[in-house]
Amino acid sequence: MNNTEVGLALIDSRCSEEGGLTQASLQELREALGFGRLGKWVLEEIKKDLESYRLGWFPTNILEPEINAEPRQWQQVWIYRKDESPLARVLDAVLTDNAPADRVRATLTGIRLSDEVGLTAEQKLERIRQIVGPNSA
Repeated sequence: MNNTEVGLALIDSRCSEEGGLTQASLQELREALGFGRLGKWVLEEIKKDLESYRLGWFPTNILEPEINAEPRQWQQVWIYRKDESPLARVLDAVLTDNAPADRVRATLTGIRLSDEVGLTAEQKLERIRQIVGPNSA
C-alpha cells in the first residue's frame, strides 16, 4: 500500500466511523496524499484521488483550480462515501449537474422526515427496511 492509499484509507475509515460524512482541511488532504505543497493544480490531483476511492466532496468549488486559484490549508471540505446510502444519494442528487430529474425528485421526496404522510407505500417500506437492516426480509 502506498502513502496515498494509506492516507485515503484513513479518511475513508473516519468517514465510515462518522456515518458516511466527515470534514477535512486542504492541509489534511494534502498531507494524506503525500503532496509537499498546496497549489491550485494539487487540487486536481486531490480530486482524482478522492474519486478513485469513491469519495465525494462539497463545496465542490474548493477543489476546482479554476475557481480556487489560491487554495489555503485551512479551507475545509466535507467528504462523503459514494456508496448509494441515503446520505450519498441525496448529496449526489443535489451536487451532480447532470443527475436525472426523476432521480433527484425521488431522492429528495423520500427524505421528508417530519412528513411521513407525503411518502408512498414503497418509500415507507424502504424506510422500514433501512431501520430494521438489510437482512430482515
